[in-house]
Amino acid sequence: MTWRPVPATLDQQADAEPISRARVRLRSGGELTLREVTVRSDSVIGLAESPRERRALPRADVASIDRRQLSVGRTAGLAVGAAAVTVIVAYGMALGELGKSINAVPAPRVP
Repeated sequence: MTWRPVPATLDQQADAEPISRARVRLRSGGELTLREVTVRSDSVIGLAESPRERRALPRADVASIDRRQLSVGRTAGLAVGAAAVTVIVAYGMALGELGKSINAVPAPRVP
């Protein structure tokens, strides 16, 4: 997951659907992580994570809003990396077992 800027201006976001998880950057330099963020004509409203309480910020104090989104490239890279590690480990285990059987002494034959 990664933070991506919400593409519209604050004016265009007013009365749009709520953002499930957002990072609100303030003009003062601070930032808040909120859930169920709604942009109104005069404020940005959401639920703080801890303690879980409603927060309303004047729109004039908000510099930008970022949305938490899935990063397709990073997720694909993680899946390919995990698959490569799995193949390397499996190959190493197979070679280890093969080495044991090559060096094994055959069992004596019973007449």
